[in-house]
Amino acid sequence: MYPDNSGSYCKGVAFRGNVLVPHENSQLTPWPISVTVLAFNMLMLYPTYKWSRFSLVSALWAVISSVISLWRVLSAKQGPMSVAFNMPFNLPLTIGSNIIKLTREDGRKGFRGRWKTFFKTIKGKSPQYTDEESHHQDDDQNRESNQIYDRYHRYEEISRLLALIVAFITMLWGIVRVWEWWFPFDAINDRMCLASFCENIHASTELPTCGFVITAWKNVDYTNCVEFEPAVGWFLIIVYTSICVATFVGIFVMRGYFIWALGGVGAAILIVIARLQSAYSTNSYCVEFVAKLMGIPPLTPQILSHQSLINLWWHRNGFKNWLINLQSWS
Repeated sequence: MYPDNSGSYCKGVAFRGNVLVPHENSQLTPWPISVTVLAFNMLMLYPTYKWSRFSLVSALWAVISSVISLWRVLSAKQGPMSVAFNMPFNLPLTIGSNIIKLTREDGRKGFRGRWKTFFKTIKGKSPQYTDEESHHQDDDQNRESNQIYDRYHRYEEISRLLALIVAFITMLWGIVRVWEWWFPFDAINDRMCLASFCENIHASTELPTCGFVITAWKNVDYTNCVEFEPAVGWFLIIVYTSICVATFVGIFVMRGYFIWALGGVGAAILIVIARLQSAYSTNSYCVEFVAKLMGIPPLTPQILSHQSLINLWWHRNGFKNWLINLQSWS
């Protein structure tokens, strides 16, 4: 099995049919997919109260994301990389966005002012829609249009309050789960397997790493899996706990922009972790390290490309799991 000629740098390198890949239960979402999902969620949950045209869509998106995140936390089982898989590191995006909308946070209100606006909004008396200017404009419109307009924004406010409550419960229960799993160490282990292809496949190479690009992952045998405990496991538990504590403080002081930024940081950390995990398949030194743990010759497994890991993730998860990641990626 020889790759396509992708340049003299990689020419003549034969693909021997053995590579290292994360186990199906521990493979994190590849970072190119994660970056796309994060950008989409940051747009859907953009931190401003001035976007009113799509505000109900954003509120419903927040509700769906919070509910799916809660379901993932409640149904999570202890296993390799469970913390990274199931804990809602990016959920502060939802919490912060909703607080900004419900408090009309613009940096000019004090602590009491933000809480007063919050309670007015959840009671249906948001200053955004009940000020004198709005009433003056409403007088020039027919009553039916006013009722539809008010109902639209009331649905939005209720949706955001519901999303805020569900997200808070999810973050709180997530803390319980991560410290419930601190010992034994199954939840923070990573598991790598030697993937052997049963038949000749087409493989090209990626420059400049000379990693193999593989698209066909159906006829593969996963053997000689090994578990090890990278320091990233404890790091994730500490990071998630810190994000939760900071989020709860942010909720107390009603600082939506601060909380929203925490969600971006949490998601970015997971992206970095996914990038580090991919190194055990794409970096020659890391591949050699795992090969020694497996007790096989270092030259037996070969280097994969990042595109191959993306193809493997799609093969294992499909479009359905991609949608779940889109709404509650963590």
